[in-house]
Amino acid sequence: MSYVFTKTEQNNLKASVFETKSLLYLATQSSKYKKISVLTIDCFNDVSGMCDEENLWDVQAKNEQGLTPRKIGNYLITLYDNYISEFKPFFQEFIFFMPHLKKDYVEESSLSCYDIKNFKETHKQRLIEGLKAKANLSDHINLDNFFEKVLFVEDRSEEKMYVKGLMRFQSSKLGDDQFFKAIFTEIRDKQTALKNSEIENIRIKRPSDVLTLERSLTTEQLQVFVLNRFVGGDVFSNSRRCPASYVRFTRRFGDEDEIEDHIYEQNAALSRAFFDKNNQKNFWRLFEAIFKEFCKEKNKKVTDIMNDIRVNLIDKVEHMDFDSTRFLVAMVRDGLINDS
Repeated sequence: MSYVFTKTEQNNLKASVFETKSLLYLATQSSKYKKISVLTIDCFNDVSGMCDEENLWDVQAKNEQGLTPRKIGNYLITLYDNYISEFKPFFQEFIFFMPHLKKDYVEESSLSCYDIKNFKETHKQRLIEGLKAKANLSDHINLDNFFEKVLFVEDRSEEKMYVKGLMRFQSSKLGDDQFFKAIFTEIRDKQTALKNSEIENIRIKRPSDVLTLERSLTTEQLQVFVLNRFVGGDVFSNSRRCPASYVRFTRRFGDEDEIEDHIYEQNAALSRAFFDKNNQKNFWRLFEAIFKEFCKEKNKKVTDIMNDIRVNLIDKVEHMDFDSTRFLVAMVRDGLINDS
């Protein structure tokens, strides 16, 4: 069993934006994709999701206005090629990500995600004809098994809505589109940069081998992009970093070595808490409580925030204690002050 990468490409900015939407769709839009831990960029397809068991969810993104059913059928070729490849057992679903279609083509126009049965019969046949023509298939070939795994997804959301899906909480304070645009742009730029490597004609034997090609993002990395935006810096880049609002709490230590050790321990605790998959829900609940307190008053003191946070929220977060929570509060405070 093997898979050879072909037809990899470097797209323009417009396509990259649309592909980033499709990437975030996999990362955020449905509970059925919750097992996805890695998102590959322009390897198996424009975007593909992979879980720890090496199952794959394949996405072809086509940002073309005025798509007709026959054209859609033509563009399904990359998904179909993966369906008939030696990696067929790994592919769980094939997603065609596209702009809003004309209402005339479908039975139920209110749906944004649907299978081929939602196309009106005439247009369904044209779609199938388009794929058969592109794949050089004879008319008698039955494609029912392939289309059972195909999902058509219409992009009906702004960039910010896809980014909001990465967040583990919602806040009315975050009405500033620039906040979300900055995160979306950072993800898009990272995604575009990953396409610069050359992988054409490289052969792999297992889906997980794709990780060696350095063309992937993890769902954790996407959440870090969000967290970094909140605190105004790269949270996990420097284990010796001390937030300015936390300096006063280090004065109880006798010398610089003790201070450095303490700062290192707080950064390490944050890292362990954030990257513990079994702990993330509790981490984000604590973060939400901290952030909402600052939404009431941006310049609120760290000590006052700590007094207002319920103790049970801290206790539920593995790897963190009072000191590391206070350290996180100081990070968020500095980020909000510097961003104003």
